[in-house]
This record gives sequence, C-alpha cells and structure tokens, in this order.
Amino acid sequence: MNKTIFIILIIFLTISFSMAQLVNGSKTLLHTQTGNTSDQGQFNINLSTNFFTKAAEYIGSNQAQDVDVAEYWLVAGNIVMTYGIIEHFDATIGLKVYQDTHRDNEYNLPDDLFLTLRAGSIPFGQNHFQNAFLASMRFPTGEEHNYPMAEYASGSFEYGLMYALSFFSDAYLPERSVGVHFNIGWWNHNESGTKYTFNNGTEYTANRNSNDIRLALAFAIPSTMFDFRIETSGILYLRRPNDFIYSAEEWAFLSPSIRYKPIKGLNLDLGMDIRLSPSDRQWTTAEGVPDISSSVDISPNYPAWKIHLGADIELNFASKKLAITSEKNYQRAEAREKIELFEKILKEREKAKDVQEELQSLRKVRKEAEEEIEEIKKILDE
Repeated sequence: MNKTIFIILIIFLTISFSMAQLVNGSKTLLHTQTGNTSDQGQFNINLSTNFFTKAAEYIGSNQAQDVDVAEYWLVAGNIVMTYGIIEHFDATIGLKVYQDTHRDNEYNLPDDLFLTLRAGSIPFGQNHFQNAFLASMRFPTGEEHNYPMAEYASGSFEYGLMYALSFFSDAYLPERSVGVHFNIGWWNHNESGTKYTFNNGTEYTANRNSNDIRLALAFAIPSTMFDFRIETSGILYLRRPNDFIYSAEEWAFLSPSIRYKPIKGLNLDLGMDIRLSPSDRQWTTAEGVPDISSSVDISPNYPAWKIHLGADIELNFASKKLAITSEKNYQRAEAREKIELFEKILKEREKAKDVQEELQSLRKVRKEAEEEIEEIKKILDE
C-alpha cells in the first residue's frame, strides 16, 4: 500500500466515522478492554463505523398508500484516541456521533464525549496474566439522547468503573499470542431529574439513577496478517431506568471479527454483532411514548445484527531509550526486533525464490527457442 492510498483511506474513514458504536476505552477489540495499557509514548487513533438496516413492513392500518415497507437505518460512529502517558497508565478520549433518521433532529454532530483512564499491565502468573482498572466518564455534549434501538444515553454526566483481566500464551509478545480477555464493570447513568421530551409533545422526568453491571469475554488468535477474534458482551441492570426510556432493556451480543494488518502501524477491522438476548421488550413502555415497532415490523429494543468496519492507526512518539526503561520492556523489545528481522529474512528468501523460479522458467523458454532454431536450420539446409 503506497502513501497516497494510505492518506485516502484515512480521509475516507475520518469522514465516515459518524457511524459506529463507542466503547468506553481503547479499541484493541470491538467491545472488550484488555489488561494491557499502551506503552509510554504510543498513540492510537481508531476510526470505525457500524450500521443496521431493514426494509420493515408496515403493520395493520399503518401502511401508507402504494407503500409496502419502510426503510429503517440505524447508524452510529466514533473516533477514539489512546495515548500511553507513563508506564502502566494510559488515557482514551472518544467522540461519539450518533445518527437516527427517525428523530426530528436527524443526527447529533457532535454527540457525547468520553474519557477513560486506565491503570494496567499489572502482571502475575509469570507475566501471562495482566490486570487493569478503568475509570470512564461520559459528557453529554450531544443535543439528542434516549434514542430507540441503541445503548442507553441518559443525557446526563455518566460514569463507571471496570476491571479487565487478560491472559496471553506468550508473556513477552502478547500481541502475537493467543489471548483471553474478561471484563466486569459498573455504570451509573445518573439521570435523576433529567427531562425527556418526545416528538409528539409527551414529557417525562426521571426520578431515579439507573445503573448496571457490564460483562464481556473475548478470545483472540493472532497471525502475521490477520487476527481472529470472538467476543460476548452484555449488561444486567442493578436498578433499571424509568419505563419511558427506550433502552430500559438488558442485552447480550455475540461479536465475531477479524483484524487485517496490511502494513506496520495500520489495522483494518471487520466484525458483526449478533443479538443473543430476546427481541421483545422486557418491561412495558410508558403511555404516550412513541413506539416505532407499533407501526412497522421491527424489533422494539435492539437490532438483530450490526456490521462493524474500522481502521486503527498506531504511532509511537517514544524514543528507543524510553521504550526499554524496564527489564521486561527491554526483553520484549529485543524479542520483537528479532522476530521482525526473521520475518524480513523470510520475505527476502521468498522474493529470491520467486526470482529463481522466473530464471528457471526463462532458461526453459530459451532452451526451447534454441531447439526450434536448430530445427529451422536443418530444414533450411535440406
């Protein structure tokens, strides 16, 4: 991939970042946080999109004249930036942009802002296990909140805590080894006293602060060019929101994904969310709250699937001396350099092998041509 294509890709994803779900932390995986922090001086930019669409049939007498279906789109997006501040500590800033064409104001631009602080890379079990503790905050900078068919956004200052545990089969090169990751966290929507106005004029005010437990489990198998991952994630409400909240629902998703690594410093993601939780609402919706599923054949809580696309760009602003301040980092850097050198040698050998095969093919063609010339000479002599 040349530099021009690389720049075009970044520009395209920057424009299209207005379509993806934001996780509260770095985007090593789609929805799961790892126990590893970014190395000091490392800077990651993640641009991603996800979408769901359905041609939903009208229900009963709601059908418009000469129209059988309503095209429903659910798109959302984010840009996430993570920086390794010091060893064992990094910070992530995320800007979420949500777009819903079924609201009076069709999109939030910008939507809410996230800040996550992570203290991690705390090892045990001969460095095969890594722990991390995360504190996240959501600042309500968007205009619209409490959207249908999406994770609950209260419109208030939200915050939470999370614990992340990771296991790597290779203690020194975790990014090249099989990894298992587990998250458990608590999130407070902090919405008590917040007023919600719906497009039909109905108004409600929240009288409680809802909170939930968040769980995630991920399994990742890396290779030279591809990482294969599968995740499960979901929430369980400890105190559910009021019944006029669209997303007063517990949910669970299965998320297979693949990461393609065409060049060093650039990763491309493709994944899918598959809903495991029921499609029916768990609790009754308050009177007067508009319900899209009452007029078209569509899920009343969360979509059955979503497609994820993204790009992750890795930059390193640390000097080589800074990167090896500890014995563990020194050994890891040394092992990484040896592996990269070995891979370079293998690539050069493959190129040399291809050249040798081409030379052998040319020699064969030349020999055949010489034989044909000899035959022609014989014919001319006769």
